[in-house]
Amino acid sequence: MRRKTVLLAAAVFGWLLCAGAMAEMPAAPPALEQLDLPTLQKQAGRGDAPAQFELGKRYQHGQGVRKDPRRALGLYRQAAEQGHPPSINNLAAAYLMGDGMPRDEARAQALFERAATGGNMVAQYNLGLLLYRRGNADADRLAFARFTQAAQQGHIGAMRALVTLYSEGRGTERDDTAALGWMRKAEAAGCVSAKTDLAKAYQYGYGVPIDLPVAVALYRQAAAAGDVVAQHNLGVRYARGEGVPRDNAEALRWFRKAADQGFARSFSALGVMYFGGAGVSQDLPEAARLYRLAAERGDVDGQTNLGRAYVEGNGVGADPVAAFIWLTLAARQNGADARADLAKLLPRLDAAQIRRGNAAVARWRPQPASGKVGPSDRELGCENG
Repeated sequence: MRRKTVLLAAAVFGWLLCAGAMAEMPAAPPALEQLDLPTLQKQAGRGDAPAQFELGKRYQHGQGVRKDPRRALGLYRQAAEQGHPPSINNLAAAYLMGDGMPRDEARAQALFERAATGGNMVAQYNLGLLLYRRGNADADRLAFARFTQAAQQGHIGAMRALVTLYSEGRGTERDDTAALGWMRKAEAAGCVSAKTDLAKAYQYGYGVPIDLPVAVALYRQAAAAGDVVAQHNLGVRYARGEGVPRDNAEALRWFRKAADQGFARSFSALGVMYFGGAGVSQDLPEAARLYRLAAERGDVDGQTNLGRAYVEGNGVGADPVAAFIWLTLAARQNGADARADLAKLLPRLDAAQIRRGNAAVARWRPQPASGKVGPSDRELGCENG
């Protein structure tokens, strides 16, 4: 029962704010960055807003001083009172996240608006994200406007957000050409993940003719830079022989690289390889172990594959209740294969088994990876504010 490997559609952008709850981390002017602490403190004490901001960053991150988020917020507040946009943005982020103060989304939005109106691209981006999360048409239109302002100033995250909005027709008319244009701009700005997005565009013919060799070349560049989605997708291309000659050894190599970084979908793909003996000796217990690693992290393919293993006793003891649990979890993620398998399994279960299975499903929570999954956006060149 070979399980096909499915491409993960990576999110184009994620929810708010780097560095805890305070998003703005622009480089200070060289003179401020190079100041020793006593001099910087004196300058901040004289009411110099950029110096207060720089000192706030040091206290926020423990750079040469003991980490003190409350003191950092106090400095940001002093600078914000003087109209310093980066400090206003960071204060807004603190209100939004409830970091060192009671959470107050309305106050956060007002501060983001103030900094965004002053031209701060990070505040424009953060305000766009806040509005986007509300999920209504009016907020989408406002989010689109703010993302556009930030993107036009070179904010990479905002460029990638516009890809999503143009692709989905949220806040604007759907425009695949515009989406592709912003994707290219983000890639040209050095964002490795945007290169992966561009590879997917060539793979599926999104705004460009399908060109699998070009897609593979872009995946390879992004994979070499550490992008886990690119590593996984490159493995899929080798496993299927799409745009490159089929090569199970290369597929295994790229799946392992992504799995080594904690990418759940690649655990499932490796399980498929071990199940079928593709490039490795067939090893059903190892396949089941890998399926479980993916399934426990919430991967729909891993859950489906593990459910099937329990149905047939492949690499694990046959257990219809365990099969029911994993197939149900996958089906709830719109797993079509899981729904079909579950329909075949249900007549074999009695009412007590179904009750036990449903109780386990209700209790189940995904297990997070032990560390971060892949490089950060900053490490991939996708965060410049």
